[in-house]
Amino acid sequence: MNQEKNTLTTLFYMLYMLVHFLPPFWGADGMGIQWLYVSVLDFLVLGYLLLNRTKYKAAFIGIFNNKFLIVYLLYLIWALGSYFYAINRTEAMVCLARLATTFILFTNLSVLLYKKDIQALLKKFSFIISLVVIFDCIVMTVVFFMFFRKIPYTNVVLNLCGMSYGNKNITAASMLINVPFVIYYIHQSKLKGKVLGILSLSLAIFSLFILSTRSTFVGLLLILSIYIFYTLLIQEKRSLKSIMVKLAYFILPIIFVYFIANVFINYASNTTKDATMYGTVTKRVADISIEKGGDRLAFWKTGIDYAKHHLLFGDGYGNWKIASLPYEKERIVEFIVPYHAHNDFIENFTDLGVIGGLLYILLYLFAFYFILKIWFSKKFKQFAFTTTIAFMAFTCYFVDAALNFPAERPVMQVMFAFTAAFLFSPLSLLNNKHDEVDENKLYSKTQRLFSKIFITGLTVLLLAAIFINTQVYRSMLYQRYMMGDLGVKPNMNMKDVKNVPLIPNLSYNTLPMNAMLARYYIRDSNYKEAYRLLNADKNANPVIYYNDYVLSQYFSAVKNSDSAYYYAKIAFHNWPRAGIYYYNLMPLAIDHKDSAEMNFAFNRFITYRNDLSTWKQYIEGRNKMPELFDLKSNNKILDSALKLFPKDSATLLKLNVH
Repeated sequence: MNQEKNTLTTLFYMLYMLVHFLPPFWGADGMGIQWLYVSVLDFLVLGYLLLNRTKYKAAFIGIFNNKFLIVYLLYLIWALGSYFYAINRTEAMVCLARLATTFILFTNLSVLLYKKDIQALLKKFSFIISLVVIFDCIVMTVVFFMFFRKIPYTNVVLNLCGMSYGNKNITAASMLINVPFVIYYIHQSKLKGKVLGILSLSLAIFSLFILSTRSTFVGLLLILSIYIFYTLLIQEKRSLKSIMVKLAYFILPIIFVYFIANVFINYASNTTKDATMYGTVTKRVADISIEKGGDRLAFWKTGIDYAKHHLLFGDGYGNWKIASLPYEKERIVEFIVPYHAHNDFIENFTDLGVIGGLLYILLYLFAFYFILKIWFSKKFKQFAFTTTIAFMAFTCYFVDAALNFPAERPVMQVMFAFTAAFLFSPLSLLNNKHDEVDENKLYSKTQRLFSKIFITGLTVLLLAAIFINTQVYRSMLYQRYMMGDLGVKPNMNMKDVKNVPLIPNLSYNTLPMNAMLARYYIRDSNYKEAYRLLNADKNANPVIYYNDYVLSQYFSAVKNSDSAYYYAKIAFHNWPRAGIYYYNLMPLAIDHKDSAEMNFAFNRFITYRNDLSTWKQYIEGRNKMPELFDLKSNNKILDSALKLFPKDSATLLKLNVH
């Protein structure tokens, strides 16, 4: 029976790992289908556990000996409560569905690992991970060698995403968190397995060096330090030779690959004459400092400031992308909003207040406390190496959480749940004072009742999460095309967009979906429906003023020029870096002969985008108002434009009114 359970556990884990290879499937972002896949798989695994509840009854009760799970549950409950005070409740609901999906994933794995042979299972899982790493690295390496001599090296690096369908930071983090398990596979295998493991490790390190993300260098240094500390001071007494061999498994591939990677990086940089953004490994490591934090440092400061002013209740889970906009609107280009604080700890304080933030920190403190307990207690010695490997991976996640936003990415959440479940899995074996046949007597009626309530709550929550994740994926299918219609006349047919789900009510760059949909109704002269949509959910993201921009278009379409101008000014004045707001406002200012507004808008917008089209439109507008702008001042503006854009002098001289 144990062998059967182990086989099913391995199978379920393999299915969870498949999320790493899921493409967007025609969605605007790969997360849509990935979150849906994980939640559906959660449902299948939970269904299996409940159908076999006689076998897993004790596990569903016994996992509550794990204080990490209790804190995680309290964190989830507190986050769910934030729905009621969130700036945008629908956005909170979308993000909470992802949190619930991850929590249930962790619970499923904890139940499956309850009183199992951890060492044997971890070896199987580590073998799977080693194969995944090899495949992923081969994909990246092939892309690297295809382009590293043909295009600027910076562009080569930025386009390396392997099978993660994200960016290079996501790819590097998901690669690094696998490294400890590859190390475990090397240790636990015979010669052929060691060769496979060393190949996997070497390719992973080569990919990390090429990706050149400073956060993963920090993570790599930390897990190497933990590994050395364990090998020298914690593991059972071994010979010097045994210690050196263990250290060599990890250290030698790093040293060997370091020199190889630097050779290729130098060669590629020199060939393409582009070493401005990414240099050698040594240079990138030397660049690691707080001062080099760039945008991250600014995000952290604004997050801390917001959290200080919202101590008990924050903006609502997942709502920092909205709450941060007043801080960032002068720095944002178009609608490239700061979706996250690039620090999940700070972001939890902004979303959930001090209680939610502390509960999130407590998860990591429990992990640290538990590994110390494992290391320095004799009764835990048999689990020391497996838990150290899991803790190394957990540390990788911690570094990513401190510098990025892994809570959003399903690939990282699968690894978070897996590493946490394995880290705390020895608790079920250490607390095993009774045989399985006695477990029904071991637990009280209260514990069994709580377990039933817990399972019922998980089931309801999971069904809600699947529904929400389905709507998000369907929305991504529409958004892929609707986002291409921004700033231009909408091209999609109404039948292709009218059924877009309104969960989420924000696009992936936080534009209100109702307002985006209203543009198609305006185009098709269905003004009543357009106006209804613009007023149905106008507070979805009031900070970005996209509703006002579309209202301006609506009133222009119904020939109400004064209202169109009114809303155009509101949109631009409050979000001045958006080109579509500026180019919507200027013709209306010209039509209204409002020279003061035209001058203001032009002088402000060129501080953000000082390009030919901006000057050309402004000069044309001045020429249309000879009663307000004299010839001398117009020619002076034209001369300024000619100095700025000498290559476009022919175009500009056509505007001359002599």
